[in-house]
Amino acid sequence: MRKFTLLYSCIFVLLIGCTKVIKLKNEKQGELKATKTLEVTKVKIILLDSDTAPTPQYTQMFKDSIEGVNYFTFLNIYNNSIYFYDYNSLEFIKKITYDKRGPDGILQPLSYHIKNMDSIYVYNKALMELFLTNSNGQVLAKKSLIGDNNLRKSPWFLSYPQYNPETVTPFIETSKELLFTGQSFTTVNDTLINKFKFTAYIDYKLDHISFSHTYPKELYGFDYNWIGDLYTKVFVELHPDGDKLIFSFPVSHDLYIADIHSNAYHKVYAGSNEAGTNYSINKRPDKLSSETIFVHYAKQNDYAAIKYDKFREVYYRFFKTAIPNPNRFSRPNDKFIGVIIMDKNFNYLGEKLLGTGKQWYWQNSFVTKEGLNIEYMDNDDVDEVSLTLKIFTLKKI
Repeated sequence: MRKFTLLYSCIFVLLIGCTKVIKLKNEKQGELKATKTLEVTKVKIILLDSDTAPTPQYTQMFKDSIEGVNYFTFLNIYNNSIYFYDYNSLEFIKKITYDKRGPDGILQPLSYHIKNMDSIYVYNKALMELFLTNSNGQVLAKKSLIGDNNLRKSPWFLSYPQYNPETVTPFIETSKELLFTGQSFTTVNDTLINKFKFTAYIDYKLDHISFSHTYPKELYGFDYNWIGDLYTKVFVELHPDGDKLIFSFPVSHDLYIADIHSNAYHKVYAGSNEAGTNYSINKRPDKLSSETIFVHYAKQNDYAAIKYDKFREVYYRFFKTAIPNPNRFSRPNDKFIGVIIMDKNFNYLGEKLLGTGKQWYWQNSFVTKEGLNIEYMDNDDVDEVSLTLKIFTLKKI
């Protein structure tokens, strides 16, 4: 594995030459007027078994059309299982467990999508594959997400995205395809900026995969150095019209909107009233230490998930604040987590600062009829016996 990592690092160093700096100013900083905020109106506490810990890698709300039950489901990576809870009663219903090896083996599941109980798609991180399974844990089909490339030998990552799926970066189901959004885990140099595509379009039988959407050149091109996967993460939401995708890039105060199969973006402002100027690193990737990269990240505000609330016709955009005077002991979860609220036309309504990433597992956030669900980490739950969801609704100021 070490040879594998060093080989890929050397390839990137050779591809990237001099570095330019981009400064992304928040033109409306301090000028936005809030009319609404968010407040907690309900708390759900889900009891866990001894094999399960809070802050799951991936969750999905799923309504069984036959049974009529709204399920809160989550992935337990420790025992290769998907757990099903009744979202309303909070009662544990069942779990689907996958073998790790053998004909139905999935070595390292990291996310999934339940289309129905006979079509459950599971992403296997170990071999960059997608499996089609059923509710009995049987594998019906599988497909490589990196073509015919050898995972350990070929530089496939120059052509195909990598995936770190979370609840806020879910599979997106359309009438014809399943969309799976990945990213580059490092700076996208100018030879790749117009070629590297991060959205996979997967037909439901797993017969065919195509790719679309490149990083906006104005943000990530021209040899701007946004080194590190935290800067290149792609957050996406399906537009309520159903024919467009809304992208939130960590470095930009704007949202980028594109037709579902088009790479032509148009921008809308979606910044925080408190966020300042973001700027890329003024050094080549091969001249950077991990400490320098993190301190640079810690000093900046960055943006995260974009979620649409169809029940209230508003958008929520997550952001993270800069860490004052960061040092080598600082961590990404020292940043405070906030949520920007916008109406259906992306007009600013307000924002809410929650607390640090040590308190709020914002990666597990989703919208239901009850409101915006965000997982809260209870420091008093030392035995990790429960998963806590705090539900936010709109409040006029």
